[in-house]
Amino acid sequence: MVMTLSREGELIPTTQRNIIPKERYVSQEFFDLEMERLWPRVWQMACREEEVPKVGDFLEYIIGDQSILVTRSDPETIRAFYNTCPHRGTRLAAGVGNFATGEIRCRYHAWRFELDGTNKEVVDRFDFPESMTDAEVCLGQIKVGRWGGFVFINMDPDSESLESFLGPLPAMLAPYGFEKMRYRSYRTVIIPANWKSALDAFNEGYHVQGTHPQLLRWTDDTTMAYGPLGKHNHMGGEGKVKHEMRPSPRLGLRPGDYDERELLAVMIDELGGLFLKEERQKVLDLKNNPLPEGKTAMDAYNDIRVQMLRGKGIDLGDLTDEQLLMSDDVHFFPNVVGPIYPGSTTLFRTRPNGLDPHSAIKDLWTLEWVAPDEDRQMCERKFYPDWAAKDWGLVTNQDYANMAHVQAGMRSRGCTGLRLNPRQEHNVIHMHEVIDDYLCS
Repeated sequence: MVMTLSREGELIPTTQRNIIPKERYVSQEFFDLEMERLWPRVWQMACREEEVPKVGDFLEYIIGDQSILVTRSDPETIRAFYNTCPHRGTRLAAGVGNFATGEIRCRYHAWRFELDGTNKEVVDRFDFPESMTDAEVCLGQIKVGRWGGFVFINMDPDSESLESFLGPLPAMLAPYGFEKMRYRSYRTVIIPANWKSALDAFNEGYHVQGTHPQLLRWTDDTTMAYGPLGKHNHMGGEGKVKHEMRPSPRLGLRPGDYDERELLAVMIDELGGLFLKEERQKVLDLKNNPLPEGKTAMDAYNDIRVQMLRGKGIDLGDLTDEQLLMSDDVHFFPNVVGPIYPGSTTLFRTRPNGLDPHSAIKDLWTLEWVAPDEDRQMCERKFYPDWAAKDWGLVTNQDYANMAHVQAGMRSRGCTGLRLNPRQEHNVIHMHEVIDDYLCS
């Protein structure tokens, strides 16, 4: 059962597991509770290590009204601090950049700090009370954890370890080699919806037949598997290699009614951003040439993908061909989700936009493996305050267009709650249950 807020502001359980109170998406009071009990206590994916590659590099991570400064203090250490001067509270840095002088300096009264957060100078300290300690004038440190090239932060000094929080994910995701990936693109957009509404659109497959009917030509949406991974979730093929390309049974097509090569080409065309550039070209070639004897189109594509990944000059360790062909969709609780393939992935991170329960920041990260000798520089971060100002492709346009309607509809007096499909929307239900673990403890 998930919780709802009583009129007295207390959390009380609902009566059915699949009924989600709409207040969890539209209520300022519930949003404020998340800002008080969820975000300050949960491990959050703040950035990737490659965003702060050199000593002195910094990045500002914002969650709600909280600004956190992530910086590389020495070649092997990444730290995080509350982005506030202990003197008068001034924000110390914004956006991304580098502390070129090897120190953090407050722009207001010129207090200075080492990159490890210790105070280097309090100007005219002799004028302050003798009782003011060194600890009081240092930057407030925040816990940092690193896995797979990602930098996580947690504002709760008594939180569980990142290893415990991630649970089964590191072992399950090891074949995907996140640590070998680098950004191909980084785009941020403002969505007129609650952060959970923006996440939900990518955390279940039930909406495909309603929102993306064109995808039914090449995906069997009825057989997706869903399940919890500790605090997290997954959906998709459960790590199994796909050997056949077929449409959804909702279309009523028989094997002779479609060409697998055509379906494969359509899939790559519609979801092009999820695949490597050379991969897309090879699929086009496959479409226009006879299939190898005894091979399905999917088998031929699998062979192409394995050859391509093994030819990139990347140390693949003991990965088998089967592991190189696995894929899954993973929800990293609380707010990151996306399809994952060996060699590439696209992740969606959603966050509250300030303290507005009806607005979210959505980051779209596309990552890919790079050869060891490639000096991949950090890509340009692109920002779109109005998502409709850019053509994101048909599928993403459809998802983004839904979100404002979802948020507006939930605010209607006629909406009495969300009635979720217990199997196909399992991930959404489980996410709310884990949120309640934080709100109620």
